[in-house]
Amino acid sequence: MKNRSIKLIFFGLCTGALLGTLVGNFLTFLLPDGSAVKQFFLISYDFTFGSINSDYLIDLGIIIVDFGFILKFNVCSIIGFGIAYYLLKYFR
Repeated sequence: MKNRSIKLIFFGLCTGALLGTLVGNFLTFLLPDGSAVKQFFLISYDFTFGSINSDYLIDLGIIIVDFGFILKFNVCSIIGFGIAYYLLKYFR
């Protein structure tokens, strides 16, 4: 990854995580309710930054602005992240 731009690396890794999340959501849709495999794919790790709990609001009367975002990773998104890293590293 010596000659790759930072934008391409960031875009590739985000795309891999997004595609992994979509595959994970699709698999949970197909699997039967209550199965251990479905519960495994539903495990997610949440990282919150900013004011998701409405601690920092700008209330202007007409518009209320809330600053913050949530990163949610599930098992398939982490696998997709790894596959994207592999593809970026070994293929040009």
